[in-house]
Amino acid sequence: MLLAAAADAPEAAPTHDGGVCAGLAWVELAPNERAFIERGPDFAVFRFEGPGGSTDHWWGVYGGNAAQVRGNGPQLLRRDGVSVRHATEDGKFRGYLAKKSGSQNHFFGSIFDGSTKDKGFFNRIDFGPKGQALCAKGR
Repeated sequence: MLLAAAADAPEAAPTHDGGVCAGLAWVELAPNERAFIERGPDFAVFRFEGPGGSTDHWWGVYGGNAAQVRGNGPQLLRRDGVSVRHATEDGKFRGYLAKKSGSQNHFFGSIFDGSTKDKGFFNRIDFGPKGQALCAKGR
């Protein structure tokens, strides 16, 4: 029984230099934030939680090329060649879709509400050369 529970436990995401690489994005971890990873055949889903566990400012990011949402809403920002747009599914707000050259990050979770204040969250996300160098360092 203990082995089955251990097998179901989320895998800690590989972190270094205070963050984690999630496809297009280098994600700076907030103080006491933890990152977990679920790997698929050609994608990864990262889940982040604060010191209070999975309900403490829970959010995640999908990294791959076939997100299950559409980034057809208003553009939140464009930085380093990456467009970040409101993501929708069945007409409902479902976070943000970042796209560049076929690669995608879907940022989702309870910390997003679709308002302009969400833009501040992306201050900890680096899509540029520094972020990509940090991603390469972890490979």
